Amino acid sequence: MISSPDSAHPAEDDSRPTRTFGPPAGVVLGTLGVGFVFVVVLEFLVIISFVGQRLWNDPALLRDLVFTMPLLLWVLVAAGSAVFCLRILTAWLQIDEEGFVLRSLARHTRTVRWDEVGQVIAVRDIDRGASPAEMLDASETTYDGVYVMDGAGRRVLAVSSRFFGPRAQEMTLRRAREAGTTIDHIDAITVKDLQEQAPQALSFVDRHPNLLLLLLAAFYIFHNVLTFAVWGL
Repeated sequence: MISSPDSAHPAEDDSRPTRTFGPPAGVVLGTLGVGFVFVVVLEFLVIISFVGQRLWNDPALLRDLVFTMPLLLWVLVAAGSAVFCLRILTAWLQIDEEGFVLRSLARHTRTVRWDEVGQVIAVRDIDRGASPAEMLDASETTYDGVYVMDGAGRRVLAVSSRFFGPRAQEMTLRRAREAGTTIDHIDAITVKDLQEQAPQALSFVDRHPNLLLLLLAAFYIFHNVLTFAVWGL
């Protein structure tokens, strides 16, 4: 781990007045693609079995729990994917000298003043090992994550360059600096070391991305096997 004080980073040029940030075009397209894969591609067996056999006419549907289970699980997948997409596609982060506001559909609006912030942790590179997140190399001018923590050490905001862009990170650090908030710059650190230094900076998904993918894969395998066993083709 290599850490440097805030004074080692000069203030960013704020010639552009932008203070409201949303997901870039790449994130929008990627989110829609992920939603389509989860709801349609990975559930193709469920969809083709349901439609091909016209199961909406089957008297057991909605009456027999086991027979209805593949459809219920697909509805849950569709609903969860819709919420996931809405949270990302409609996210708007506003940052100014007073604090910041994070808004989006399917989530509570989060409003925090700078005097409620205890520390900001700006990490240039988080070594997650061989994970999908490591494959999405960010620009050398961005941070892997900028984490805004309250006085009790709880994370109140995570500003990712992938979801809000590097300009949002620059504005977060600038406004925090102007408010006199402590900023800890870290050039490189492992997930384990960051968790020890700031236990609540990383979410469960941040700490265990491979486990999440494994659980998703297990769910889809189970769902397709269940569909074949109950409905067949």
